[in-house]
Amino acid sequence: MGRLIRVGNTTPGLMLVTGVALVLISLLAGLFAVLAVGQRADAAKAVATGSEPLGVKTQDIYRALADADATAAAGLLEGGVESVDVRERYQQAIETASRKLIEATAAGASGEVADKLAVIGVQLPEYARLVERARAETRQGNTVGAAYLRSASKNVMRAKILPAATALHDIAEKRLAGDHRDATSTPWTPLSLLLLSLAACAGALWFFARRTHRRINIGLLIAGLATLVSIGWLWAASGDSRDHLDRSRSDGWGPVETLAQARFLTLQAHGDESLTLVMRGSDNGQYEADFNEVWGRLVGVDARDGRPAVTGMLATAERVTRSDAGTLAKVKAARAAAADWKKAHDDVITLYGNGQFEQAVAKVTKADGASRTAFTRIDEALAAAVTEDQGDFARSVRQGRDALGGLGVGMGVLALIAAAATVDGVRREVGRYNRP
Repeated sequence: MGRLIRVGNTTPGLMLVTGVALVLISLLAGLFAVLAVGQRADAAKAVATGSEPLGVKTQDIYRALADADATAAAGLLEGGVESVDVRERYQQAIETASRKLIEATAAGASGEVADKLAVIGVQLPEYARLVERARAETRQGNTVGAAYLRSASKNVMRAKILPAATALHDIAEKRLAGDHRDATSTPWTPLSLLLLSLAACAGALWFFARRTHRRINIGLLIAGLATLVSIGWLWAASGDSRDHLDRSRSDGWGPVETLAQARFLTLQAHGDESLTLVMRGSDNGQYEADFNEVWGRLVGVDARDGRPAVTGMLATAERVTRSDAGTLAKVKAARAAAADWKKAHDDVITLYGNGQFEQAVAKVTKADGASRTAFTRIDEALAAAVTEDQGDFARSVRQGRDALGGLGVGMGVLALIAAAATVDGVRREVGRYNRP
């Protein structure tokens, strides 16, 4: 032990100790850099292949369920014998919801996600059964058909299925936010170690220059340059990836979420409008009140009677898509359609109040009915906007993942270069110092 201490106090011994320390720091910094890049790459992959697809599935499930509820009510207004397009839309909505449930379950859902999927899976057949019973009773001229539909919509769809679908979507949103946060975090630990390694190389160069009276050690210089390249590459690539992934949130998933919520509200309002007529007053105006409440959330409410103004979801959608001309145009088209729909709905309620029930129903159910036409326009505009922004999201996530491509391997190779160059530089200096 004493001999080792004496050797360590000599210049060659100090050089060796310095070299060992430099090699360890370089390798440790490289290891942390490789691990950090791997973690961020995995998180970015999870965004693209895990949480985002789950979020899309939950949106599709909710939209299909809300669409089925609205279409079932519209179909009953046609006396239980729906037009072909209404019947096909209802069947497609039920089939879409069922297919997405199967896909989500097959993807290995567990915990709370599996519980919510199970609730929807159990209650959806019950909902469909009640709707079919409502149709059958209505076709036979029995007014009890309206009661069956009300039970299906109020007690099953809105009380059990849609809340489970909402909870499912909230879970997906939280997962996406967590994966996004992990993928965009700055790798401070490896950057700090790399800076420490660079400072150690600089200190070693100064120490060797003083002890050997030579200005530069090529090996240590190469190690320092390799470390400097690692710092620059890690910082630039992480920043580039973070910018793309942040853009996927601001220009992709964020607007998609707002647009989807606007579409959900649109479908709910369509269902409330139809159910108002189906109930024919037996609901004491509840569905019309529901329509007005949903409509306020969709288009906004002006300040009055001391109550503050409420910004509508469509106005919010226009604000968050203003940087995307294509999506913005679709949102403006949806807002224009919403204005036309409100006028048509007011006409429906007026006709209904004046006892002109058949004319009111025609505006809601006929292919050229003013209310149905306006609803179709807003629904199609929002659907197109969602599709466009989902494409923006996928493109930005792909670019964010590409920015990290090769970075982990590069960090490892540069760390090995730095370590090898350090060993060679120290070996040469010790050899020269000990040369007689």
